[in-house]
Amino acid sequence: MNPIFRVISIFFVSISLIGCAGLGSMKEVEFQTTSSPDKSTVNIVRRAVFLGDGAKVEVWDGDKFIGTLSASNLLQYQAEPGEHTFMVYVQGSWGAAKGQLKPGKTYYLKFNMPWGGGVHLGVAESTDSRIPEWNTMTTVTIDNASQKDIPEKYILEAREILQRVEDGSKDATPITDKNAL
Repeated sequence: MNPIFRVISIFFVSISLIGCAGLGSMKEVEFQTTSSPDKSTVNIVRRAVFLGDGAKVEVWDGDKFIGTLSASNLLQYQAEPGEHTFMVYVQGSWGAAKGQLKPGKTYYLKFNMPWGGGVHLGVAESTDSRIPEWNTMTTVTIDNASQKDIPEKYILEAREILQRVEDGSKDATPITDKNAL
């Protein structure tokens, strides 16, 4: 595919997605700097980069929908410690990160849309110099009081991707001890 045509196509797709509604009703909350001793705090970061910023990113913990992420937002999620596969979906593409979460620890996952297309869910090391900046982003969480039911077709698709991660046919970025704060 011609590189110029690809860039133009991505531009028009992203422009057409400006303002697309997400699956989740989100609310702004105060950023929590520490994790409770019996939970793991997972922060999913989405920086503003212009290209594709209008598209909403759907975020999953396995087959459980945990929120919709807009550009310039950080989704803060309290997870039970243990094995988790986090997944993000936008524009027909999925990214995943998988690992063992420790109680009382905090993790940072970063949504990325590489220029070549697709979606990637990165995991920051605990020493990442961008973390203080991310902590100042608009923090959101799912608003369970006004949440609508998630259509079954989305849950089934998330389960399919989760199965692909489990059987090794879909790559997932590892979440390890070096990622825990």
